[in-house]
Amino acid sequence: MKHISIIVYEDAMPTAVSTVTALFSSANEMALMNGRPLPFHIELIGVHHKEVSSGLPMQFCCSRTLAEKFDTDVVIVAPMKSGQEDVNAILTKNAVLTGWILKKYEQKCEIISLCTGAYFLAESGLLDHMPATSHWNAIEDLQYRYPLIDFKPEHVVTHSKAIITGGGGFSSLNAILYFIEKNCGKEVAVSLSKFYALDYGRSSQGIFTIFSGQRRHNDDEIHKAQSYIEKKFTTEISVEQIASQVNMSRRNFIRRFKNATSLNPIEYIQRVKVEAAKKALESGEHNIADVTYSIGYNDLKTFRTVFKRITGLTPADYRNKYKSQEID
Repeated sequence: MKHISIIVYEDAMPTAVSTVTALFSSANEMALMNGRPLPFHIELIGVHHKEVSSGLPMQFCCSRTLAEKFDTDVVIVAPMKSGQEDVNAILTKNAVLTGWILKKYEQKCEIISLCTGAYFLAESGLLDHMPATSHWNAIEDLQYRYPLIDFKPEHVVTHSKAIITGGGGFSSLNAILYFIEKNCGKEVAVSLSKFYALDYGRSSQGIFTIFSGQRRHNDDEIHKAQSYIEKKFTTEISVEQIASQVNMSRRNFIRRFKNATSLNPIEYIQRVKVEAAKKALESGEHNIADVTYSIGYNDLKTFRTVFKRITGLTPADYRNKYKSQEID
């Protein structure tokens, strides 16, 4: 039996704590029904207090706090419920958690972060030079704060050494299903995904990403280049053309652009185009060829290839899944 410690702090997303607890409890129930021993002992662990208010009309009663000495096998860090502007305050308020996570990892515990819970792992240094994921909307901030981490924005789950990270929102629950499958088998994980209506096996969170430009840098020339791309993306623009707008050589421009945005100029252009295409498809545009030409592509096959690589869906599948529905 593995001891599972689900960490609860005042700014944790309460729905994540409750859903993760439910998933592990259901895995235990399935084991009992099949005459197997319980796979998990589940405890809620408070960072500072046993009674933790969630900010919603619910309160968590934890078994113990981090100050108490106890053994555990798995540490699960829930996401933050606040926006990026509150991250510094939350990390400072829960600084003891960062050191505690590092200590438990050194004691051979497995560590799982869900969504923006990755901030705590990143702050501890555990993720340096390792792949990791988080909520797509937090990736740019995380990359800016922790440049040594190999963030995989499109991934729903990463697993390296004894560390698992989960993607954004409820897609991060795939990290829990992944862990349960490793310990209880695929049949249990699939059954839980069906019972809780979770998208088992999702490998990309690209379809949820809203690309708004990588603007957290101080390179004014690259800001100008980004603005130029965002203004001219419906036409055919070359890297040389953009570089000339900021008086740089092609080679120097590509180097500075990637250093500032983490994308090369071609990738940035593609993401701007795909974001515009997503909006058109969401509005119910049926003619994919028209969408293709409106964002500056002349080749439908190329557009489909780029769109699927970034979002994980074909343009037609994306339109059918996310187009606006008229309500009578």
